[in-house]
Amino acid sequence: MRYILGALVIALTIMYFTVGVRVGYVTLMPTYMWNATGLNEYAYRTLEDRQQVTFTGKCNVKSGSATLGLYAPDGSLISGQACRKGNWSLNMTGGGKAGAYHLKIDFSKFTGNIEVNQAYAEK
Repeated sequence: MRYILGALVIALTIMYFTVGVRVGYVTLMPTYMWNATGLNEYAYRTLEDRQQVTFTGKCNVKSGSATLGLYAPDGSLISGQACRKGNWSLNMTGGGKAGAYHLKIDFSKFTGNIEVNQAYAEK
């Protein structure tokens, strides 16, 4: 048991200094992160023209930053928002053509928590 606990501590330490430690799943529940680095991407498909994808939520940043971008099916940036130190609310909307919309979140030594909620609506 002592060796398993030691191995777990070593694994968490390596994760902290490489990609960071994350507890949760950003688009389903509040996610707590320590020194998170890297790019996360989430895809959302609209089935009809004029349907909108809306992301709301909040981020509480202790250190580092997170940059969120909403991309259209053709790859163009529709909406973006940056979370820097402090408390921020999130609100991004995009839509028009049917297809896969992508939410990309770029973390840079992010420590704090983030919550993103997603909804569909007709235009």
